[in-house]
Amino acid sequence: MQDAMTAPTLSGIHNIRDLGGHPLPGGGRTRSGVYLRGDALRGLDTAGLQTLLDGGLVSILDLRSDAEVTEGPNPLERHDAVTYRHLPIYNGLATIDAMAKARPEGFDMGLRYRTALGDCRENFAEALTHLSEAGEGATLFHCTAGKDRTGLIAALLLLNAGVAREDVVKDYAATTTHGAGLIDTLRQKARARGADPEHSERILASKPDTMRATLEWLDDTHGGATDYMRGIGVSAAAVERLRARLAG
Repeated sequence: MQDAMTAPTLSGIHNIRDLGGHPLPGGGRTRSGVYLRGDALRGLDTAGLQTLLDGGLVSILDLRSDAEVTEGPNPLERHDAVTYRHLPIYNGLATIDAMAKARPEGFDMGLRYRTALGDCRENFAEALTHLSEAGEGATLFHCTAGKDRTGLIAALLLLNAGVAREDVVKDYAATTTHGAGLIDTLRQKARARGADPEHSERILASKPDTMRATLEWLDDTHGGATDYMRGIGVSAAAVERLRARLAG
């Protein structure tokens, strides 16, 4: 599987990236073929599936809501070679529309990220613990666009492994390039629903400052990603397994 900031060529899949290849402060890079971040695999074809299996894919963690999974089931949910787990990480979180209505002075996705990290702590802890227990091979975690829920989990994993904050920000912002096709599809669907274009763009964007502000909040409020994980109930052993799997 390709290293950080690159994506395998998969027909119908726009935003899958390996968390490997990020520089580490003591030298070396995060390991490839361990954790993949991505969008939903709804357009996956036979060739794309083979690419993922050849790259070592053995398990999937689906972070989407129940409604999203009902509308578009993961095509590998019952695949013999892949273990599938559905964990709706935003369960209990207010909708974007409700958040925007409560913030008439301005809404941005950074606010949603910070609220999710605070209000959905048990879900994040369960997801991170699950990822720490993954066996040998690659685990793909994904939501719908591979940007928001996926981006938060990716950021926590990378920061815990020792990756520099600005590299984590770049990884988040890379959806602008890698996910462009999917984001455009979602943009067109929003327009067809009559959604406000400016509001839609705020939701669909992957601006570096959005993740940068979230990471600063993590530092200021929780002492950083690793302390956040411990604070929400991820065991010290699980936190260390997550670090070791990525940092080697």
